Amino acid sequence: MKKPNCYESFRAGQSSRANCPLNLGEYKLEECLCELSRCYKDISAIRNLVSGKVHQQQLTCCTTDDKSVWLKKLPLDVAYWLGYKLLPGLKALVNDGADKADVDSASVYIEKDCLALLDRMEEVRLAIKKNIALEYQHMKLGGSLLEPLVEHAIFITERALGVLTDGRLVNRSSG
Repeated sequence: MKKPNCYESFRAGQSSRANCPLNLGEYKLEECLCELSRCYKDISAIRNLVSGKVHQQQLTCCTTDDKSVWLKKLPLDVAYWLGYKLLPGLKALVNDGADKADVDSASVYIEKDCLALLDRMEEVRLAIKKNIALEYQHMKLGGSLLEPLVEHAIFITERALGVLTDGRLVNRSSG
């Protein structure tokens, strides 16, 4: 069976969510943010291992032996979460008290941002699928191909949550 690409993973997330719609969105966006933040920290921990800064590192995502498998799968996981958690969570914020017009307006930009991120994640997925040493080489130089993508997914998720929290701030200050 052919492994999915980021676009297929994203659509699979959307399809799975269609079978289990969200009543509320804030908790799902916070859950997504937590998972993305954990991945971001684990990329840093793997970089410390690969660059020789530490000889042993506790990883929450995988073992040190299967870190390459986890890194190669990460773009697919993030793509799935965008379709399964982030976009549906944003739309469900109206049930958490967000203004529907704010949600609709933000959805246009956030969905566009997610689709652009999918393009970038697919490029990186293909590159590291062929040769994980490329990611390790970036890590040894203090960077990462994956880290900025996860960081951007975090930013998008925080923007989605901001639709609710910004409205709460406005409602509090106008009361």
